[in-house]
Amino acid sequence: MNLFEVFPQFSREDTATLKARSLRLIALSAIVYDETAFYFEISAPRMWGRLPGGKFAVGVGTVKVQPDPHNLPVRALSRYLRNEWRCDTSLASTGKTYILDENSQVTVLEPVELATPHLLILTPPRLGGGDDIPDALVQAVYLMSFHRWRGDARRSGVLKVQREALGGFLEPADWDLANLKAQPWVEFLMDGLPEDAKVRPVLALRGLQSLLREDKLHF
Repeated sequence: MNLFEVFPQFSREDTATLKARSLRLIALSAIVYDETAFYFEISAPRMWGRLPGGKFAVGVGTVKVQPDPHNLPVRALSRYLRNEWRCDTSLASTGKTYILDENSQVTVLEPVELATPHLLILTPPRLGGGDDIPDALVQAVYLMSFHRWRGDARRSGVLKVQREALGGFLEPADWDLANLKAQPWVEFLMDGLPEDAKVRPVLALRGLQSLLREDKLHF
């Protein structure tokens, strides 16, 4: 989908990162948090990879859904969180949008409308995309405030990280599962993970990792 069709407010921004560019929206994501913690999604077993030594590589990332022309982005994310995580959330906003472009350069837009994503992550287009190749692919990331669980939290497949420990969690490229479980600031709301697995941030968390390292993103 065309980024500017979903978010026409970005077409009015006078920044080289957005202006006169063909940008394709490929995913909607959400960073879920409350006053004490961030909540990240543990990838399903079918998505686990294998490392050369045979260990499983388990991804941890933000909530991700495909853009839907029939639903507002926030509604699609809220529905996913309600159905898959079994929790209640609402839109949050800092009044800013951070843009991480293909060259790892950061642009900050402010003020922005309430329903505007908090973060845009731009990546180069995939090869072999035919004649209609955009200038960049875009993942739009929202902030969603967590309110309460609707069912058993341990069935949600979620990693809970205390707010003050977010930088430490994202600092290494990956974690040995046993080492991560031993940290006092983390809680796995999921059973059945392979004990010798590697846990690594994926998708929007990689962009978040870069911004936090450079002290360019604040909640």
